[in-house]
Amino acid sequence: MFGDMSQSHQPVDAYQLRIVLRRTSPHLWRRVVVRSDSTLGHLHQIVQALFGWADSRPHRFVVRGRSLRASATAAASSWPAPEVLLSEFKLQAEEMFFYHYDFDGVNFPAWRHEIRNEAALVAYRERLPHCIGGVGSPREVINLVELFTPQFEQRHLTELVDRGASDAQLAQYMGHLRPWLTAERFNRKSANRHLQASLGGAE
Repeated sequence: MFGDMSQSHQPVDAYQLRIVLRRTSPHLWRRVVVRSDSTLGHLHQIVQALFGWADSRPHRFVVRGRSLRASATAAASSWPAPEVLLSEFKLQAEEMFFYHYDFDGVNFPAWRHEIRNEAALVAYRERLPHCIGGVGSPREVINLVELFTPQFEQRHLTELVDRGASDAQLAQYMGHLRPWLTAERFNRKSANRHLQASLGGAE
């Protein structure tokens, strides 16, 4: 919990960030306003809350080519930087950096989030952090990510049919597509409730 981050009734400087979950089709994304004095540790918790992750797997930030860790669950190869402020990076308009979550045996991220600084806001009065938009609801899986792209799913289904899968087996497999096929059902109020519960953000 980061109680100090909710004390946003007084004007503060802020960043408007768009966070896109790469290798998904259609793209899943969130737009969130965060205080400029948020730390990487705070941003780690914000991403976790917005995408519904369980904070149970290794992660890292990659900022200007440097791998940074923001909590105890970070990738071991990253530099410890949980208290570094976003304002210290002096982010430029439209500048991007990355948040990686969950790695396989060769240190390849299963979930790759592209974070873009859309705007620097002066004297932002809303309680922060505050989610202002998004699409889709991902889910965590046991091993590597189950990526949903039309090409991947068509190939996988073809393989199942070629192996003689029954209708029941095909139906069971298709069930995991529901979160992706209902990607438009993002709920902003629910996202802000998650931020409120985790970080004391806006409802």
